[in-house]
Amino acid sequence: MAPYHRISDPWSYEQEEEDHYGPGYEVGSYTKDYNDGPYDGESDLNVNSNPEGKPRILLMGLRRSGKSSIQKVVFHKMSPNETLFLESTNKIVKDEISNSSFVQFQIWDFPGQVDFFDSNFDCEMIFGGCGALVFVIDAQDDYIDALMKLNLTVTRAYKVNPNIRFEVFIHKVDGLSDDHKIEAQRDIHQRANDELMEEGFDSVNLSFYLTSIYDHSSYKKTLLQTFITDSNEALDLKLVCELSDVQNDETTFKPEMSHQIFGENESIFGYQNLKISLYYTAGKLNTYLGMTYKAEVDPKQFDGAIADDVMGAISAKLPPGYMTNLDDFVATLNKEQTFKPFGDLLSTYSINKGSATERHFQLYSCTIEETGFRSYHERLQTFLLWYVDAASFIDVDDDRWRFYLIFEKYPCDGGHRYAICGYATVYLYFAYPNKTRPRISQFLVLPPFQRLGLGAELLNVIYRSFLKDSNILDITVEDPSDEFTRLRDFVDAQNCKKLPSFSKEKLHQGFTAEMVDEAQRDLKINKKQARRVYEILRFQATNLSDLEEYRAYRLDVKRRLNIPYQKEASDYKKLQKALNAEELRSTLSTSTKEQRIENLEKQYQTIENEYRHTLERLAASQ
Repeated sequence: MAPYHRISDPWSYEQEEEDHYGPGYEVGSYTKDYNDGPYDGESDLNVNSNPEGKPRILLMGLRRSGKSSIQKVVFHKMSPNETLFLESTNKIVKDEISNSSFVQFQIWDFPGQVDFFDSNFDCEMIFGGCGALVFVIDAQDDYIDALMKLNLTVTRAYKVNPNIRFEVFIHKVDGLSDDHKIEAQRDIHQRANDELMEEGFDSVNLSFYLTSIYDHSSYKKTLLQTFITDSNEALDLKLVCELSDVQNDETTFKPEMSHQIFGENESIFGYQNLKISLYYTAGKLNTYLGMTYKAEVDPKQFDGAIADDVMGAISAKLPPGYMTNLDDFVATLNKEQTFKPFGDLLSTYSINKGSATERHFQLYSCTIEETGFRSYHERLQTFLLWYVDAASFIDVDDDRWRFYLIFEKYPCDGGHRYAICGYATVYLYFAYPNKTRPRISQFLVLPPFQRLGLGAELLNVIYRSFLKDSNILDITVEDPSDEFTRLRDFVDAQNCKKLPSFSKEKLHQGFTAEMVDEAQRDLKINKKQARRVYEILRFQATNLSDLEEYRAYRLDVKRRLNIPYQKEASDYKKLQKALNAEELRSTLSTSTKEQRIENLEKQYQTIENEYRHTLERLAASQ
């Protein structure tokens, strides 16, 4: 058996990284200021030897844990056997990795006797600029003291910099049996995390690795981890109204998702301290795309691994005309004063009336034939990629599309300007034999304008634009998200409460054809949604303290939920007549009566919770 058997586990990144990049990275470096001798904390711990702010990895642990051996073997190609003759580290050893202009970072090897409470130890300087902290534990020794030191190190570092990546190397496992390795890792993992939780640091994430100087790939993989960035965190979006917004962090908003650009893991490889800027002028939506970073991975140092093409991935989704020069983008702000919304004004909406924070919004509708709107829509729809799952760009050449837009009208330079707040698209489907069925396809209120009531106002505007058209059968929604379903429930319940057929008395009589007809005729709500609104409003009208009344409501909802099971039972009886026992078993996977009852109860509880949230919002809106 090999002297070291690496074990994959749920706390390590090893297998994932090995699959992606391959094992055995070789990293070279140029060494600076290796000093031995008596430990001199005063000269080392209060001096910032990283004036350029390069990414920093800290290597810590008790004396003789193997920190320096890792350093020498990985970065200086020292033979593992030669490490037997290394002296203990008595001073901070700073290794600057700067083989190229792309890869520049530092590794600081700390002596085991560092006292974090020493007045000479500058925690802000040491931990503040740190990207990763590697703590080495000797698996062949009694590691109780090491765990105490680990806890002290992590808690001190996390208070200064909660973004540090903490990696724990359970080292020298080449001398342990496989069972002993597994037990040591389990025990160290449990003890370390338990101690952090007891002290209120349960949000700290520690990653654990079994390591040996005879297989030092884990150390290099830790370095590679510093080149992996969460794409949602890296991307800054802005709607720029004035010059000061460019540098104002308060005007920045983040994407809800980025997998449609950067893959399912929503991560970007190849950069340290990556920041991506995707800015739009608030009215015209002139676009700027830029990125900055501290360092880029060097393929020569990491077996050909190359950085992701960030600019290419995003620009492929942007229409022509976007800018990569920030000064050019800022210059376009002067043209914002000439921008006017597209289409016909349908409604106005204001909040905080009569106060210093009063704001005014306008809602418009238009078609793709509106002058200038085609190119405007190409820029507008790019927001969908960051907020609507499975988003796709529509075929605007189809003249059955309708567009609804929200703008804020805000004061500026003695006049008024407009900022886009959100939009929706509706497609006019044919409904047999001679009707039209509008279907809401895309619906988005941008983050800076959410929780202002604009979503409900936009949906009501869409409804009102079709209510007087006798050719409209009803209005449907294409694959609604959970958020939109909650919004729709709220708006429809609010509107249906005003209909006579949804009075409290009639709600207790059950769901009726009168409700279906009135909701469709007066509000263009289809039968399925009318039933859901009925259940919401009947729940509101039900006295939950009255056990019989509450039971009658639950049974009414569960009878609807049970319809698929009734159909399943009917299909099963038909198949029993057509198939023999063996064929029937291989064709169907039927559930027992107990399972159906259990599933129905789970479904009901989920629905009741959804209805409670809707009713809470209805109560708050009154």
